[in-house]
Amino acid sequence: MGPHHFAHLRAVADGLSIQASAQRYLGVEHGNAAMAAHRGVVQRLRSIARRAGDPRWRLVGLVIRGIEGDERPALADWAAANGLEGWSEAELQELYRQAFPAERRSARNQRLRQRQIEALRALEQLAAEAPKASDAIAAWFDPRLAQRLQSNGLLLLQDLQTVVARGGCWWRDIGAIGVTKARRIESYLQQLLPGASAGSDALPSLVSAAGALPAMAGVDRRPRFDLVPALPPGHNRADFAGIAITAGSDEQAIEQWVAARAGSQATARAYRREAQRLRLWAAVERGRSLSALSVEDCLAYMTFLEHVPERWISRRRAAPLGEGWAPFAGQLTLASRRQAVSIVASFFAWLVKGGYLVHNPWELVNRRTGDDMSVHALDSRAFEPAVWAAMLAWIESQPSSHSRERMLFLLRFTEATGLRASELTAARLSDLRPLGGRWAMQVQGKGAKKRIAAVPTQALRALQAYLEARGLPPLERAPGDAPLVASLTEPGSSIGYQSLYETVRAWLRQAMRWAPLTDAQRQTARKASVHWLRHTCGTRALERGAPLEVVQAQLGHADPRTTMRYAKAQLQRVQDGMEKAFGD
Repeated sequence: MGPHHFAHLRAVADGLSIQASAQRYLGVEHGNAAMAAHRGVVQRLRSIARRAGDPRWRLVGLVIRGIEGDERPALADWAAANGLEGWSEAELQELYRQAFPAERRSARNQRLRQRQIEALRALEQLAAEAPKASDAIAAWFDPRLAQRLQSNGLLLLQDLQTVVARGGCWWRDIGAIGVTKARRIESYLQQLLPGASAGSDALPSLVSAAGALPAMAGVDRRPRFDLVPALPPGHNRADFAGIAITAGSDEQAIEQWVAARAGSQATARAYRREAQRLRLWAAVERGRSLSALSVEDCLAYMTFLEHVPERWISRRRAAPLGEGWAPFAGQLTLASRRQAVSIVASFFAWLVKGGYLVHNPWELVNRRTGDDMSVHALDSRAFEPAVWAAMLAWIESQPSSHSRERMLFLLRFTEATGLRASELTAARLSDLRPLGGRWAMQVQGKGAKKRIAAVPTQALRALQAYLEARGLPPLERAPGDAPLVASLTEPGSSIGYQSLYETVRAWLRQAMRWAPLTDAQRQTARKASVHWLRHTCGTRALERGAPLEVVQAQLGHADPRTTMRYAKAQLQRVQDGMEKAFGD
């Protein structure tokens, strides 16, 4: 039992309601949950008292009435009001008892309450144990809430402390927890583990001249990445004369590579992010420049990516390179780690070709990571038909607004066309043209490559309804420079990529929360993002008999194996063949 359990029992003894005290000290909500938590605390402490041979165990949890209504004034106030300041303490006590004779029951209750408080203090000395960060969450939290936290990988108090300290909407993927309940959890956690939160910015952090963190026992300091020094070239740096890359430093080399190789803003962001992460890691953790990295360093970086230390994870709302900022937003998935290694390996290959480096150590490293054991091969990022229908129905039931109309358009149009988010934000109405009695549109895809995508009837109807909601004429007469997906604040401008991501995510989360779905469906769909709309298009098209090469062309896949990820026909053929061989 922890000190907060005894604080709860003392508060109840002092007259605070069980519901209010349980909410304040036990981290539970109200009603039956509060009463159940209270009874659990009482039973545990009574059991401890009985085992210790303390006869006062019956007083634990006993609600004593008739104390909080005593309206008698304090002795000093009463003496001052009656001009008795010069009287002795004994005389004042005698006069006070005559003026305010206590009823027998009230006096008995007062003595009983005093015994109860004394018993709680004695038992606290005997049984109270301060919570430790390494304790299991289930030992200190309500069982139902603990189960939700544990199902999301938060097993220990320190796990929860870490994600809370990191900030942001840490509760987003945990079922039945919103902003209000999250704040109560944070308050309760602070009560359990008082003091500085994990990763607190109150601890100053400096980078030494060698670029490494100063060693301090028990303190996990976040580096000041803005203070990482420029390190001298390493053994792998090529001679400066005659090279194709004119960069004089690793940072300049990164920018020249991004400018030369990135085909879009999204690609440029990904390239710059991964290269800068490696540069900072090399300086802070290894004290080396990029040209000094060896095969061992490459292997160490891959290990580092598998479990990013907390000091390398940014705090919420931290400005880039500002206080509390770090290069990572959280732990990386297997796919993210694979992408990171692939990008930095191609970066080093470019540096070698341009004469900036002599060798590429990444070529000597086994970069194969295998498949993610946590991802089931039958899992899909496409919405099931039942989930899709329930989600659409819920959004349609909401009050009409520009945001709702835009969301309905995005769902129906993207389901039928499979456009990427970047393709949606870049498109204009002039990109759509009639062709052979139907409609098609020009799309600027990955690598700035153009393709022609079909616009089926479902997508065309969704667009016409969306144009009407925006106050525009039908597509045939609509202004060609109007964006396909408009901003709510500036209707003449296209929605930004981040705004598109956030608005789709917000609508999907609301729909998943309130639509009539099973727990399993809701848990799966809670991970959905705008890219799921594209997967839904590919999956649904193949399920309805569209040829593989047609879906490949529509989605702009260079490799048909990418399109095959959406197909279940091959698996069905295997099932049919094995059923034919071994079925009844």
